[in-house]
Amino acid sequence: MGWRQRAANLQGEFAFAVDYRICHRCRIGWVEQPYTLPQYQRCGLGIAGLASLRSEHPDLSWHTLGGHLTESKGFWGVVGRDVLGGYQQRPLCPHVETGR
Repeated sequence: MGWRQRAANLQGEFAFAVDYRICHRCRIGWVEQPYTLPQYQRCGLGIAGLASLRSEHPDLSWHTLGGHLTESKGFWGVVGRDVLGGYQQRPLCPHVETGR
């Protein structure tokens, strides 16, 4: 229950992570705070990490909670292309908020 994290390690070093939450009842997933170490940015780790998460949960619509910062709008535009929900902002559903 609660937020989980998807992470990737390269050469024994943490390289990418994103927090996520899922409601199977509503078929919605949320991702928050994706982070890639600077030396690995623009290498496709974010795209691959989010694609892996979606492949484990193929029937979900994917969103974020917060607004996208100006410097991250390009990232969300790329990773959200052809993704159900497109990582657009959406609040948590009542099931996730109450834990039911």
